[in-house]
Amino acid sequence: MGKQASSGMTPTSRAAGDKAQGSADEKWQASLADLLSFYYPMHYRIGIDVETVMGQGRISRKQGTILWLIHSRGDKDGWLRRKLIEERLSAWFEISNSSVSNLLRELTRPPLELVKQIENPTSGREKLVCLTPKGRAFIDESIRQSLDYLGRHLEHVDQQQLDRGIQFFKLAFQPLSTDPESSESGAS
Repeated sequence: MGKQASSGMTPTSRAAGDKAQGSADEKWQASLADLLSFYYPMHYRIGIDVETVMGQGRISRKQGTILWLIHSRGDKDGWLRRKLIEERLSAWFEISNSSVSNLLRELTRPPLELVKQIENPTSGREKLVCLTPKGRAFIDESIRQSLDYLGRHLEHVDQQQLDRGIQFFKLAFQPLSTDPESSESGAS
């Protein structure tokens, strides 16, 4: 009874508040279900298509993912810990570290020569990977082709709708406290 008196809520007003909260929770859950319904179209219809476009018919989707990881997560000098690449690809594609090593080896050798690997100067047991100039040019072309693809796929969306979608994704996918630290990316 002391809690009721201190909150100033009567049993009737508390019941109304609980009902409103229940309604808000139900609306939230319904909205999350609507959002979830876009997962497969986003992942398979757009995501995999963009991965394929980014490969330019020359590299696999997994190799394209490696290049994008290096491009987007590398340190200020463009270096990324090989271990991070192995962790991400193992989780996303369920492949072994030896398979990742083979993919990286193909990317370093002719005719591709899109990445280079070195021993980490601070740890002899670890490798660092970066894009070569040829790899950076490849990524630039991949981005151009991906923008063309998205432009065709989203031509029915106006600028204001696109901007609202971008704002949503920026907010929804900002780094979470459970995300790995950015310090794990490079040589430092």
